[in-house]
Amino acid sequence: MPSEDRRIMFTFDEAYKAIYSLCTQKSIKKPPAGFITKIEKDEKDDTVIYVYLKNETEWEGVRKAEYSRDFIAASLMLFCRGSGIPIPRMARKSVVLGKENIILRVEI
Repeated sequence: MPSEDRRIMFTFDEAYKAIYSLCTQKSIKKPPAGFITKIEKDEKDDTVIYVYLKNETEWEGVRKAEYSRDFIAASLMLFCRGSGIPIPRMARKSVVLGKENIILRVEI
């Protein structure tokens, strides 16, 4: 049977909006206001993702927020739903980190 492998790419700005939206929906602490400069996984624990944020008008330096890989995937799926991008319920979903973007991989 044929299979399908989709990659949905998000800019850091879209990823921030996705994370913020899911935090709001779940009533958990929102990321600090700013823009994402980098997203990377923890070297020892593959399930942890760090989001680095900057806001030059409110603070100096970079702040780091920690999220689970599942939370990031859920936030990207929520963003897709809000943007009218269909995500099959039975598909296997994973998150791939890039230097300039973040990718939601959907395998059917």
